Amino acid sequence: MAEAGQRSRLELFALVAEIAGGLAVVISVVYLAVQISDNNRLLRSQAHYNALEVTQRSFEIMVETEDLARVLVACDQHPYEVPESDWQRCRNYYFMQMNGWEYVYYQEIDEATPPELWVGVDGFFGEQARTVPGYARFWKETAHAFGEPFRSYAAEQMAKNPALRADAK
Repeated sequence: MAEAGQRSRLELFALVAEIAGGLAVVISVVYLAVQISDNNRLLRSQAHYNALEVTQRSFEIMVETEDLARVLVACDQHPYEVPESDWQRCRNYYFMQMNGWEYVYYQEIDEATPPELWVGVDGFFGEQARTVPGYARFWKETAHAFGEPFRSYAAEQMAKNPALRADAK
């Protein structure tokens, strides 16, 4: 009988140890899930910041450089009438802007930034692509510098630009 009591206590101890081990695993998994969620939130926030940084840099340069603003107005409206040196400045500026649009495009595909950011960025750059003659010339000369699928996406927007459709120069 004493032996049966001893075995019963050992079985009870084993059962308690098994339950405690199971609880420890569950607590560890919950803790890990919280840590992953916090890390994902942090990464998403960083991606959002990076997208803003990339898209705003070209605007900062224009705001800081009065001469560039004047040159860009000329390039935007009459890209084939500006001196070649001005066109090169504009082309580089447009390239920075397109890189920003492309960056946010891929962040949207990866769901790395809030969808609202994509709506705003795409709304702005899409409008530029569809309406600004300077973007049409830039795209005609530089589309090859962008990879798929962004190139096709941007080309759809650019195809709506009257300056590109008119096949300016």
